[in-house]
Parts: sequence; C-alpha cells; structure tokens
Amino acid sequence: MGTHPTDDERGFEAEELAQLLPAPPVPEPSEGRLRELRRSVMSEIRAQRPRRRRRLVVTAVGLGAAAVSLFAGVTIASESGSHRQDANDLRPNVNTDLGHSGSPSPYPTNASGQTYGPNHPGSGFPELMAAHASRGENGYMYWEDLRGPVSGPGEEKWFLATQNQHRREVPLYESDGITQVGVFIAGGGSMRVVSEDGTVTEKEFSNKLAEQPPVWLFDQMKQLASNAGDAHAWAWWALTTADKAAAATGNSSAGMTNPDRPVYVAFIVGDFTNWLWPLPEGTSAPEYSWIYEVIDANSREVEAGAASAKPFEAGLALDLNLVGLRDRIKM
Repeated sequence: MGTHPTDDERGFEAEELAQLLPAPPVPEPSEGRLRELRRSVMSEIRAQRPRRRRRLVVTAVGLGAAAVSLFAGVTIASESGSHRQDANDLRPNVNTDLGHSGSPSPYPTNASGQTYGPNHPGSGFPELMAAHASRGENGYMYWEDLRGPVSGPGEEKWFLATQNQHRREVPLYESDGITQVGVFIAGGGSMRVVSEDGTVTEKEFSNKLAEQPPVWLFDQMKQLASNAGDAHAWAWWALTTADKAAAATGNSSAGMTNPDRPVYVAFIVGDFTNWLWPLPEGTSAPEYSWIYEVIDANSREVEAGAASAKPFEAGLALDLNLVGLRDRIKM
C-alpha cells in the first residue's frame, strides 16, 4: 500500500521551487579522481551523436475524432532527442559522482521499482519527490511532471521557453506513484536567461494558473499521444474561435462560413515512435515530435491536424495552457 509524507518530512513549498536544484556538498577530489572524471566527460562527449531531425509537416484535414485509432501505426526508427529528463539523469553514478562512487541510494523503492522520498543532498533526486500539497494531502510528484517538457535546440527551445510561463498544477501521489492524493502548484517567480552573446536578462514568469482541459479533451489528447507512442507527452490547449485557430496553425480562414464558432486547439509534444496516418506506397514514415489538432467545441470532432518535427510557431499567438498527459488532475 502506498504512503504519503507528513509535514515532518522534508518537502517543497511552491515558493521554494527555485531551490529544488541545490548544489550538493562535494568533497575535494584527488588528482587521480580529477583525471578519471576528465576521461569520463570526454568519453560522454564523444559518445553523443547530433540529433537529426527532418522538417516535414503532413496535414490531415477533416479527420473524425476516432479516425486516428483506425489507422495502422507505423513504427519510426527515431534518433531524436527525448522531451523529458528522467530523475536518473541527475542521480550520482560511479563515473560522475565526486566522492560518492559506489554508494547505495538512500531512497526506498515502491512496488514498481520507483525511488521516492524527500530529497537527500548529494544523492540526486528520487523519481517521486516529496512535496507539500497546495490542495489535498501531502504526497510525491514525478520529477518529470515537475520539470516539464525538455526542449531540443533552436526554435523548439524558444517555443517551450515562451510557453512554459504560467503556473500549473502537478498531481501528488502516494508512494505507489498511482494513487492521487493532492496537487502541487509549480511555476511562477523568475529566471535568469543567458543569451548566446553572453547577455544576462531576468525573465519574470506569469502568476496565472494554467487551466485544466475538459475531461473529454484531456482523454482525447492522451489517446492521440498514446497511439503515437508517448502516453506521458505534454499538451498546450486553448479554447478559441475557428478563424484564430486557423491563423494559429498556419492555415487560411478564407471561405469560412462561421469564423466565430468555438473550437479547441491542441499542440502536443512527445517522444513519438508511431506514424498514425496513411502513407503513399513506398514512403517511409517521417520523424516527428509535434502534433496539432483543431477540434469543434460542440461536436468534438477533429477538423484538422498536422504532424511536424518542429513546433507550430504560429500557435504562440494563443494564450495556451500547459498540461501533462501522464494523469488527469482528479482533485
């Protein structure tokens, strides 16, 4: 049975987000250890391959809401970088940890093998981090859910930095990572941004709380992301008008009979591995990380959609709400 932390355990208040990544205490390494670290770092650098992405947008207009599930999925052999950062990436190991080589993890594990607990300085982060609830009971939040989507280079990084501004709700669970017990509010505050030329600016984030989508819309976005191969993808959504949705997705509103009718726009980013749409014979499925859909607010039918290796930049014109698709907020 899962557990959830008490106020006596070390959790994180919303205003303490800026301190979630403290530098752990590090003992002075020996010369031999420094040489070992240099070799390890250089090996990691040499092992890294450049991320290859192909710019391709395939538009599917007039798809029914259930049409995507009818197409046979095509597996994509992708070399694209991941849009999430696992807590394991931040945990010390024998090659990179200064003075802690081979030391056991201080975190207990649940039935699924996930580590959980309050943060132990110098020991990385557990997959489920203890946190004080803004609503409901104290619990544990997934590191990935707190971190948010991780960007690739160039315009994708710029798009995500622009759209991760609002505060948002992060679900809290018992230590089983399944039973939802509360909500943590992440975001807000400010961040120092260093440009390529070395200029440092202070970026103030919005204190507006991102809205949760209607249950049916959340389920529809999650189903699409799951079919594409990433059930834990991220989505930005907005309720807008048909003409504004067309502009936000790079389409024309010319000839619309009712440009003011309400529609939902959803932009989804994830580590997608399945191509869901028909392909011309002899054509290979392209790599893609981004999907958009325009959905009629009344009929809930998908009117248009596209897949791309890069974000749909025109979407920045909308006031979008970010939501993680791992789990719907139930509190």
